[in-house]
Amino acid sequence: MTREDVISNVLANYGKYGIDRKTIEKLLDSGLKEGFSYQAIYTGIKLAYAQEYGEHALFTTKEVAEALGVSEEMVIQEIEKAKEELLESGENPSEYFLEADPEERQRFVLPPGYLNS
Repeated sequence: MTREDVISNVLANYGKYGIDRKTIEKLLDSGLKEGFSYQAIYTGIKLAYAQEYGEHALFTTKEVAEALGVSEEMVIQEIEKAKEELLESGENPSEYFLEADPEERQRFVLPPGYLNS
């Protein structure tokens, strides 16, 4: 993920709330100064804005692992543990965790500026 990817994605998803490029660039600069990768910064921004604006945000195990500085396997173990705890407390884990069959996942490559048109 590049700086422009982060800016484009955040603008596409949260621009409707008045989030502008200057605000995103400040967040990026702050995160980079703290040693975070663009992906980790994007994950943090996505989480913060989803909470602030009451939207659902989906994260891959890879995104969570990178943001927390742990292995993807550890994230998966913690998810499985959390699922068991939810079941034990009578809750439905599928309300918290979504599983995607690797064969059903799709990847899209969008040219720069595509989301701005």
